[in-house]
Amino acid sequence: MAHRYKSYAAETGTVYQYFFANSRRVNRPEGQGAGNDFIFVVTPDQMPPFVLRVFISERALEVWRRGHGRVLDSNEMYAAAKMRLFRAFDEIECLRGDELNLLVDEANVEELLEPLNL
Repeated sequence: MAHRYKSYAAETGTVYQYFFANSRRVNRPEGQGAGNDFIFVVTPDQMPPFVLRVFISERALEVWRRGHGRVLDSNEMYAAAKMRLFRAFDEIECLRGDELNLLVDEANVEELLEPLNL
């Protein structure tokens, strides 16, 4: 299956090509607990591609549920992961090496989803 690359011109000046590869349930041993990894393949400025994982913690999902009276559906979870990916594109000069550091947790879930008016 061919993947459809999308483009994102980051505030750092880098133009990224990316596609969503898949998601999977994981239990992160770094103390982040259970959640979902959303896996993206990223190519910055025509350089070799690499994989970035955006982890959405179960704790973040629980904070959202308590604050909004409902759970996030799979499309909304993908939107949260993509918003976190875009923030990383805009704020981190060199993303290679940050493969496991992009998190949606209880501290940022509201802020990441706020522009989407969910």
